[in-house]
Amino acid sequence: MSIKSSVCSLDAVILIAADFEEQVRFYRDVLGLESISKSSETAFFRCGEQKLAIFSRSHHIEGTKRLGQADHGISHLEFGVPHDKKDLIYKQLTEAGARAYGDNFEDADGNLFHFNFH
Repeated sequence: MSIKSSVCSLDAVILIAADFEEQVRFYRDVLGLESISKSSETAFFRCGEQKLAIFSRSHHIEGTKRLGQADHGISHLEFGVPHDKKDLIYKQLTEAGARAYGDNFEDADGNLFHFNFH
């Protein structure tokens, strides 16, 4: 079985904001997304079946590093996968050299992603 048949959803896109509070205001007040939770460095919004998260630059250091010289952008993606596929997916990605750190992986361009197991 391959990873291809295991990924069942895109659960979340995480943005790192140049101006955290302004980004939160935009997605909440201008775009009208439903707020799920908010802290001093993170905000999560419902977007259909998926989530959009806004992180301050200091909240996710590894994601911020991946931005290079940019002061904002995508931190990482979160994919939904059945829990019983975890070992297979981790093995295949590790063998392919995709492990970044902890339970996080990187694609061919160095973009981070990880899995939510359902």
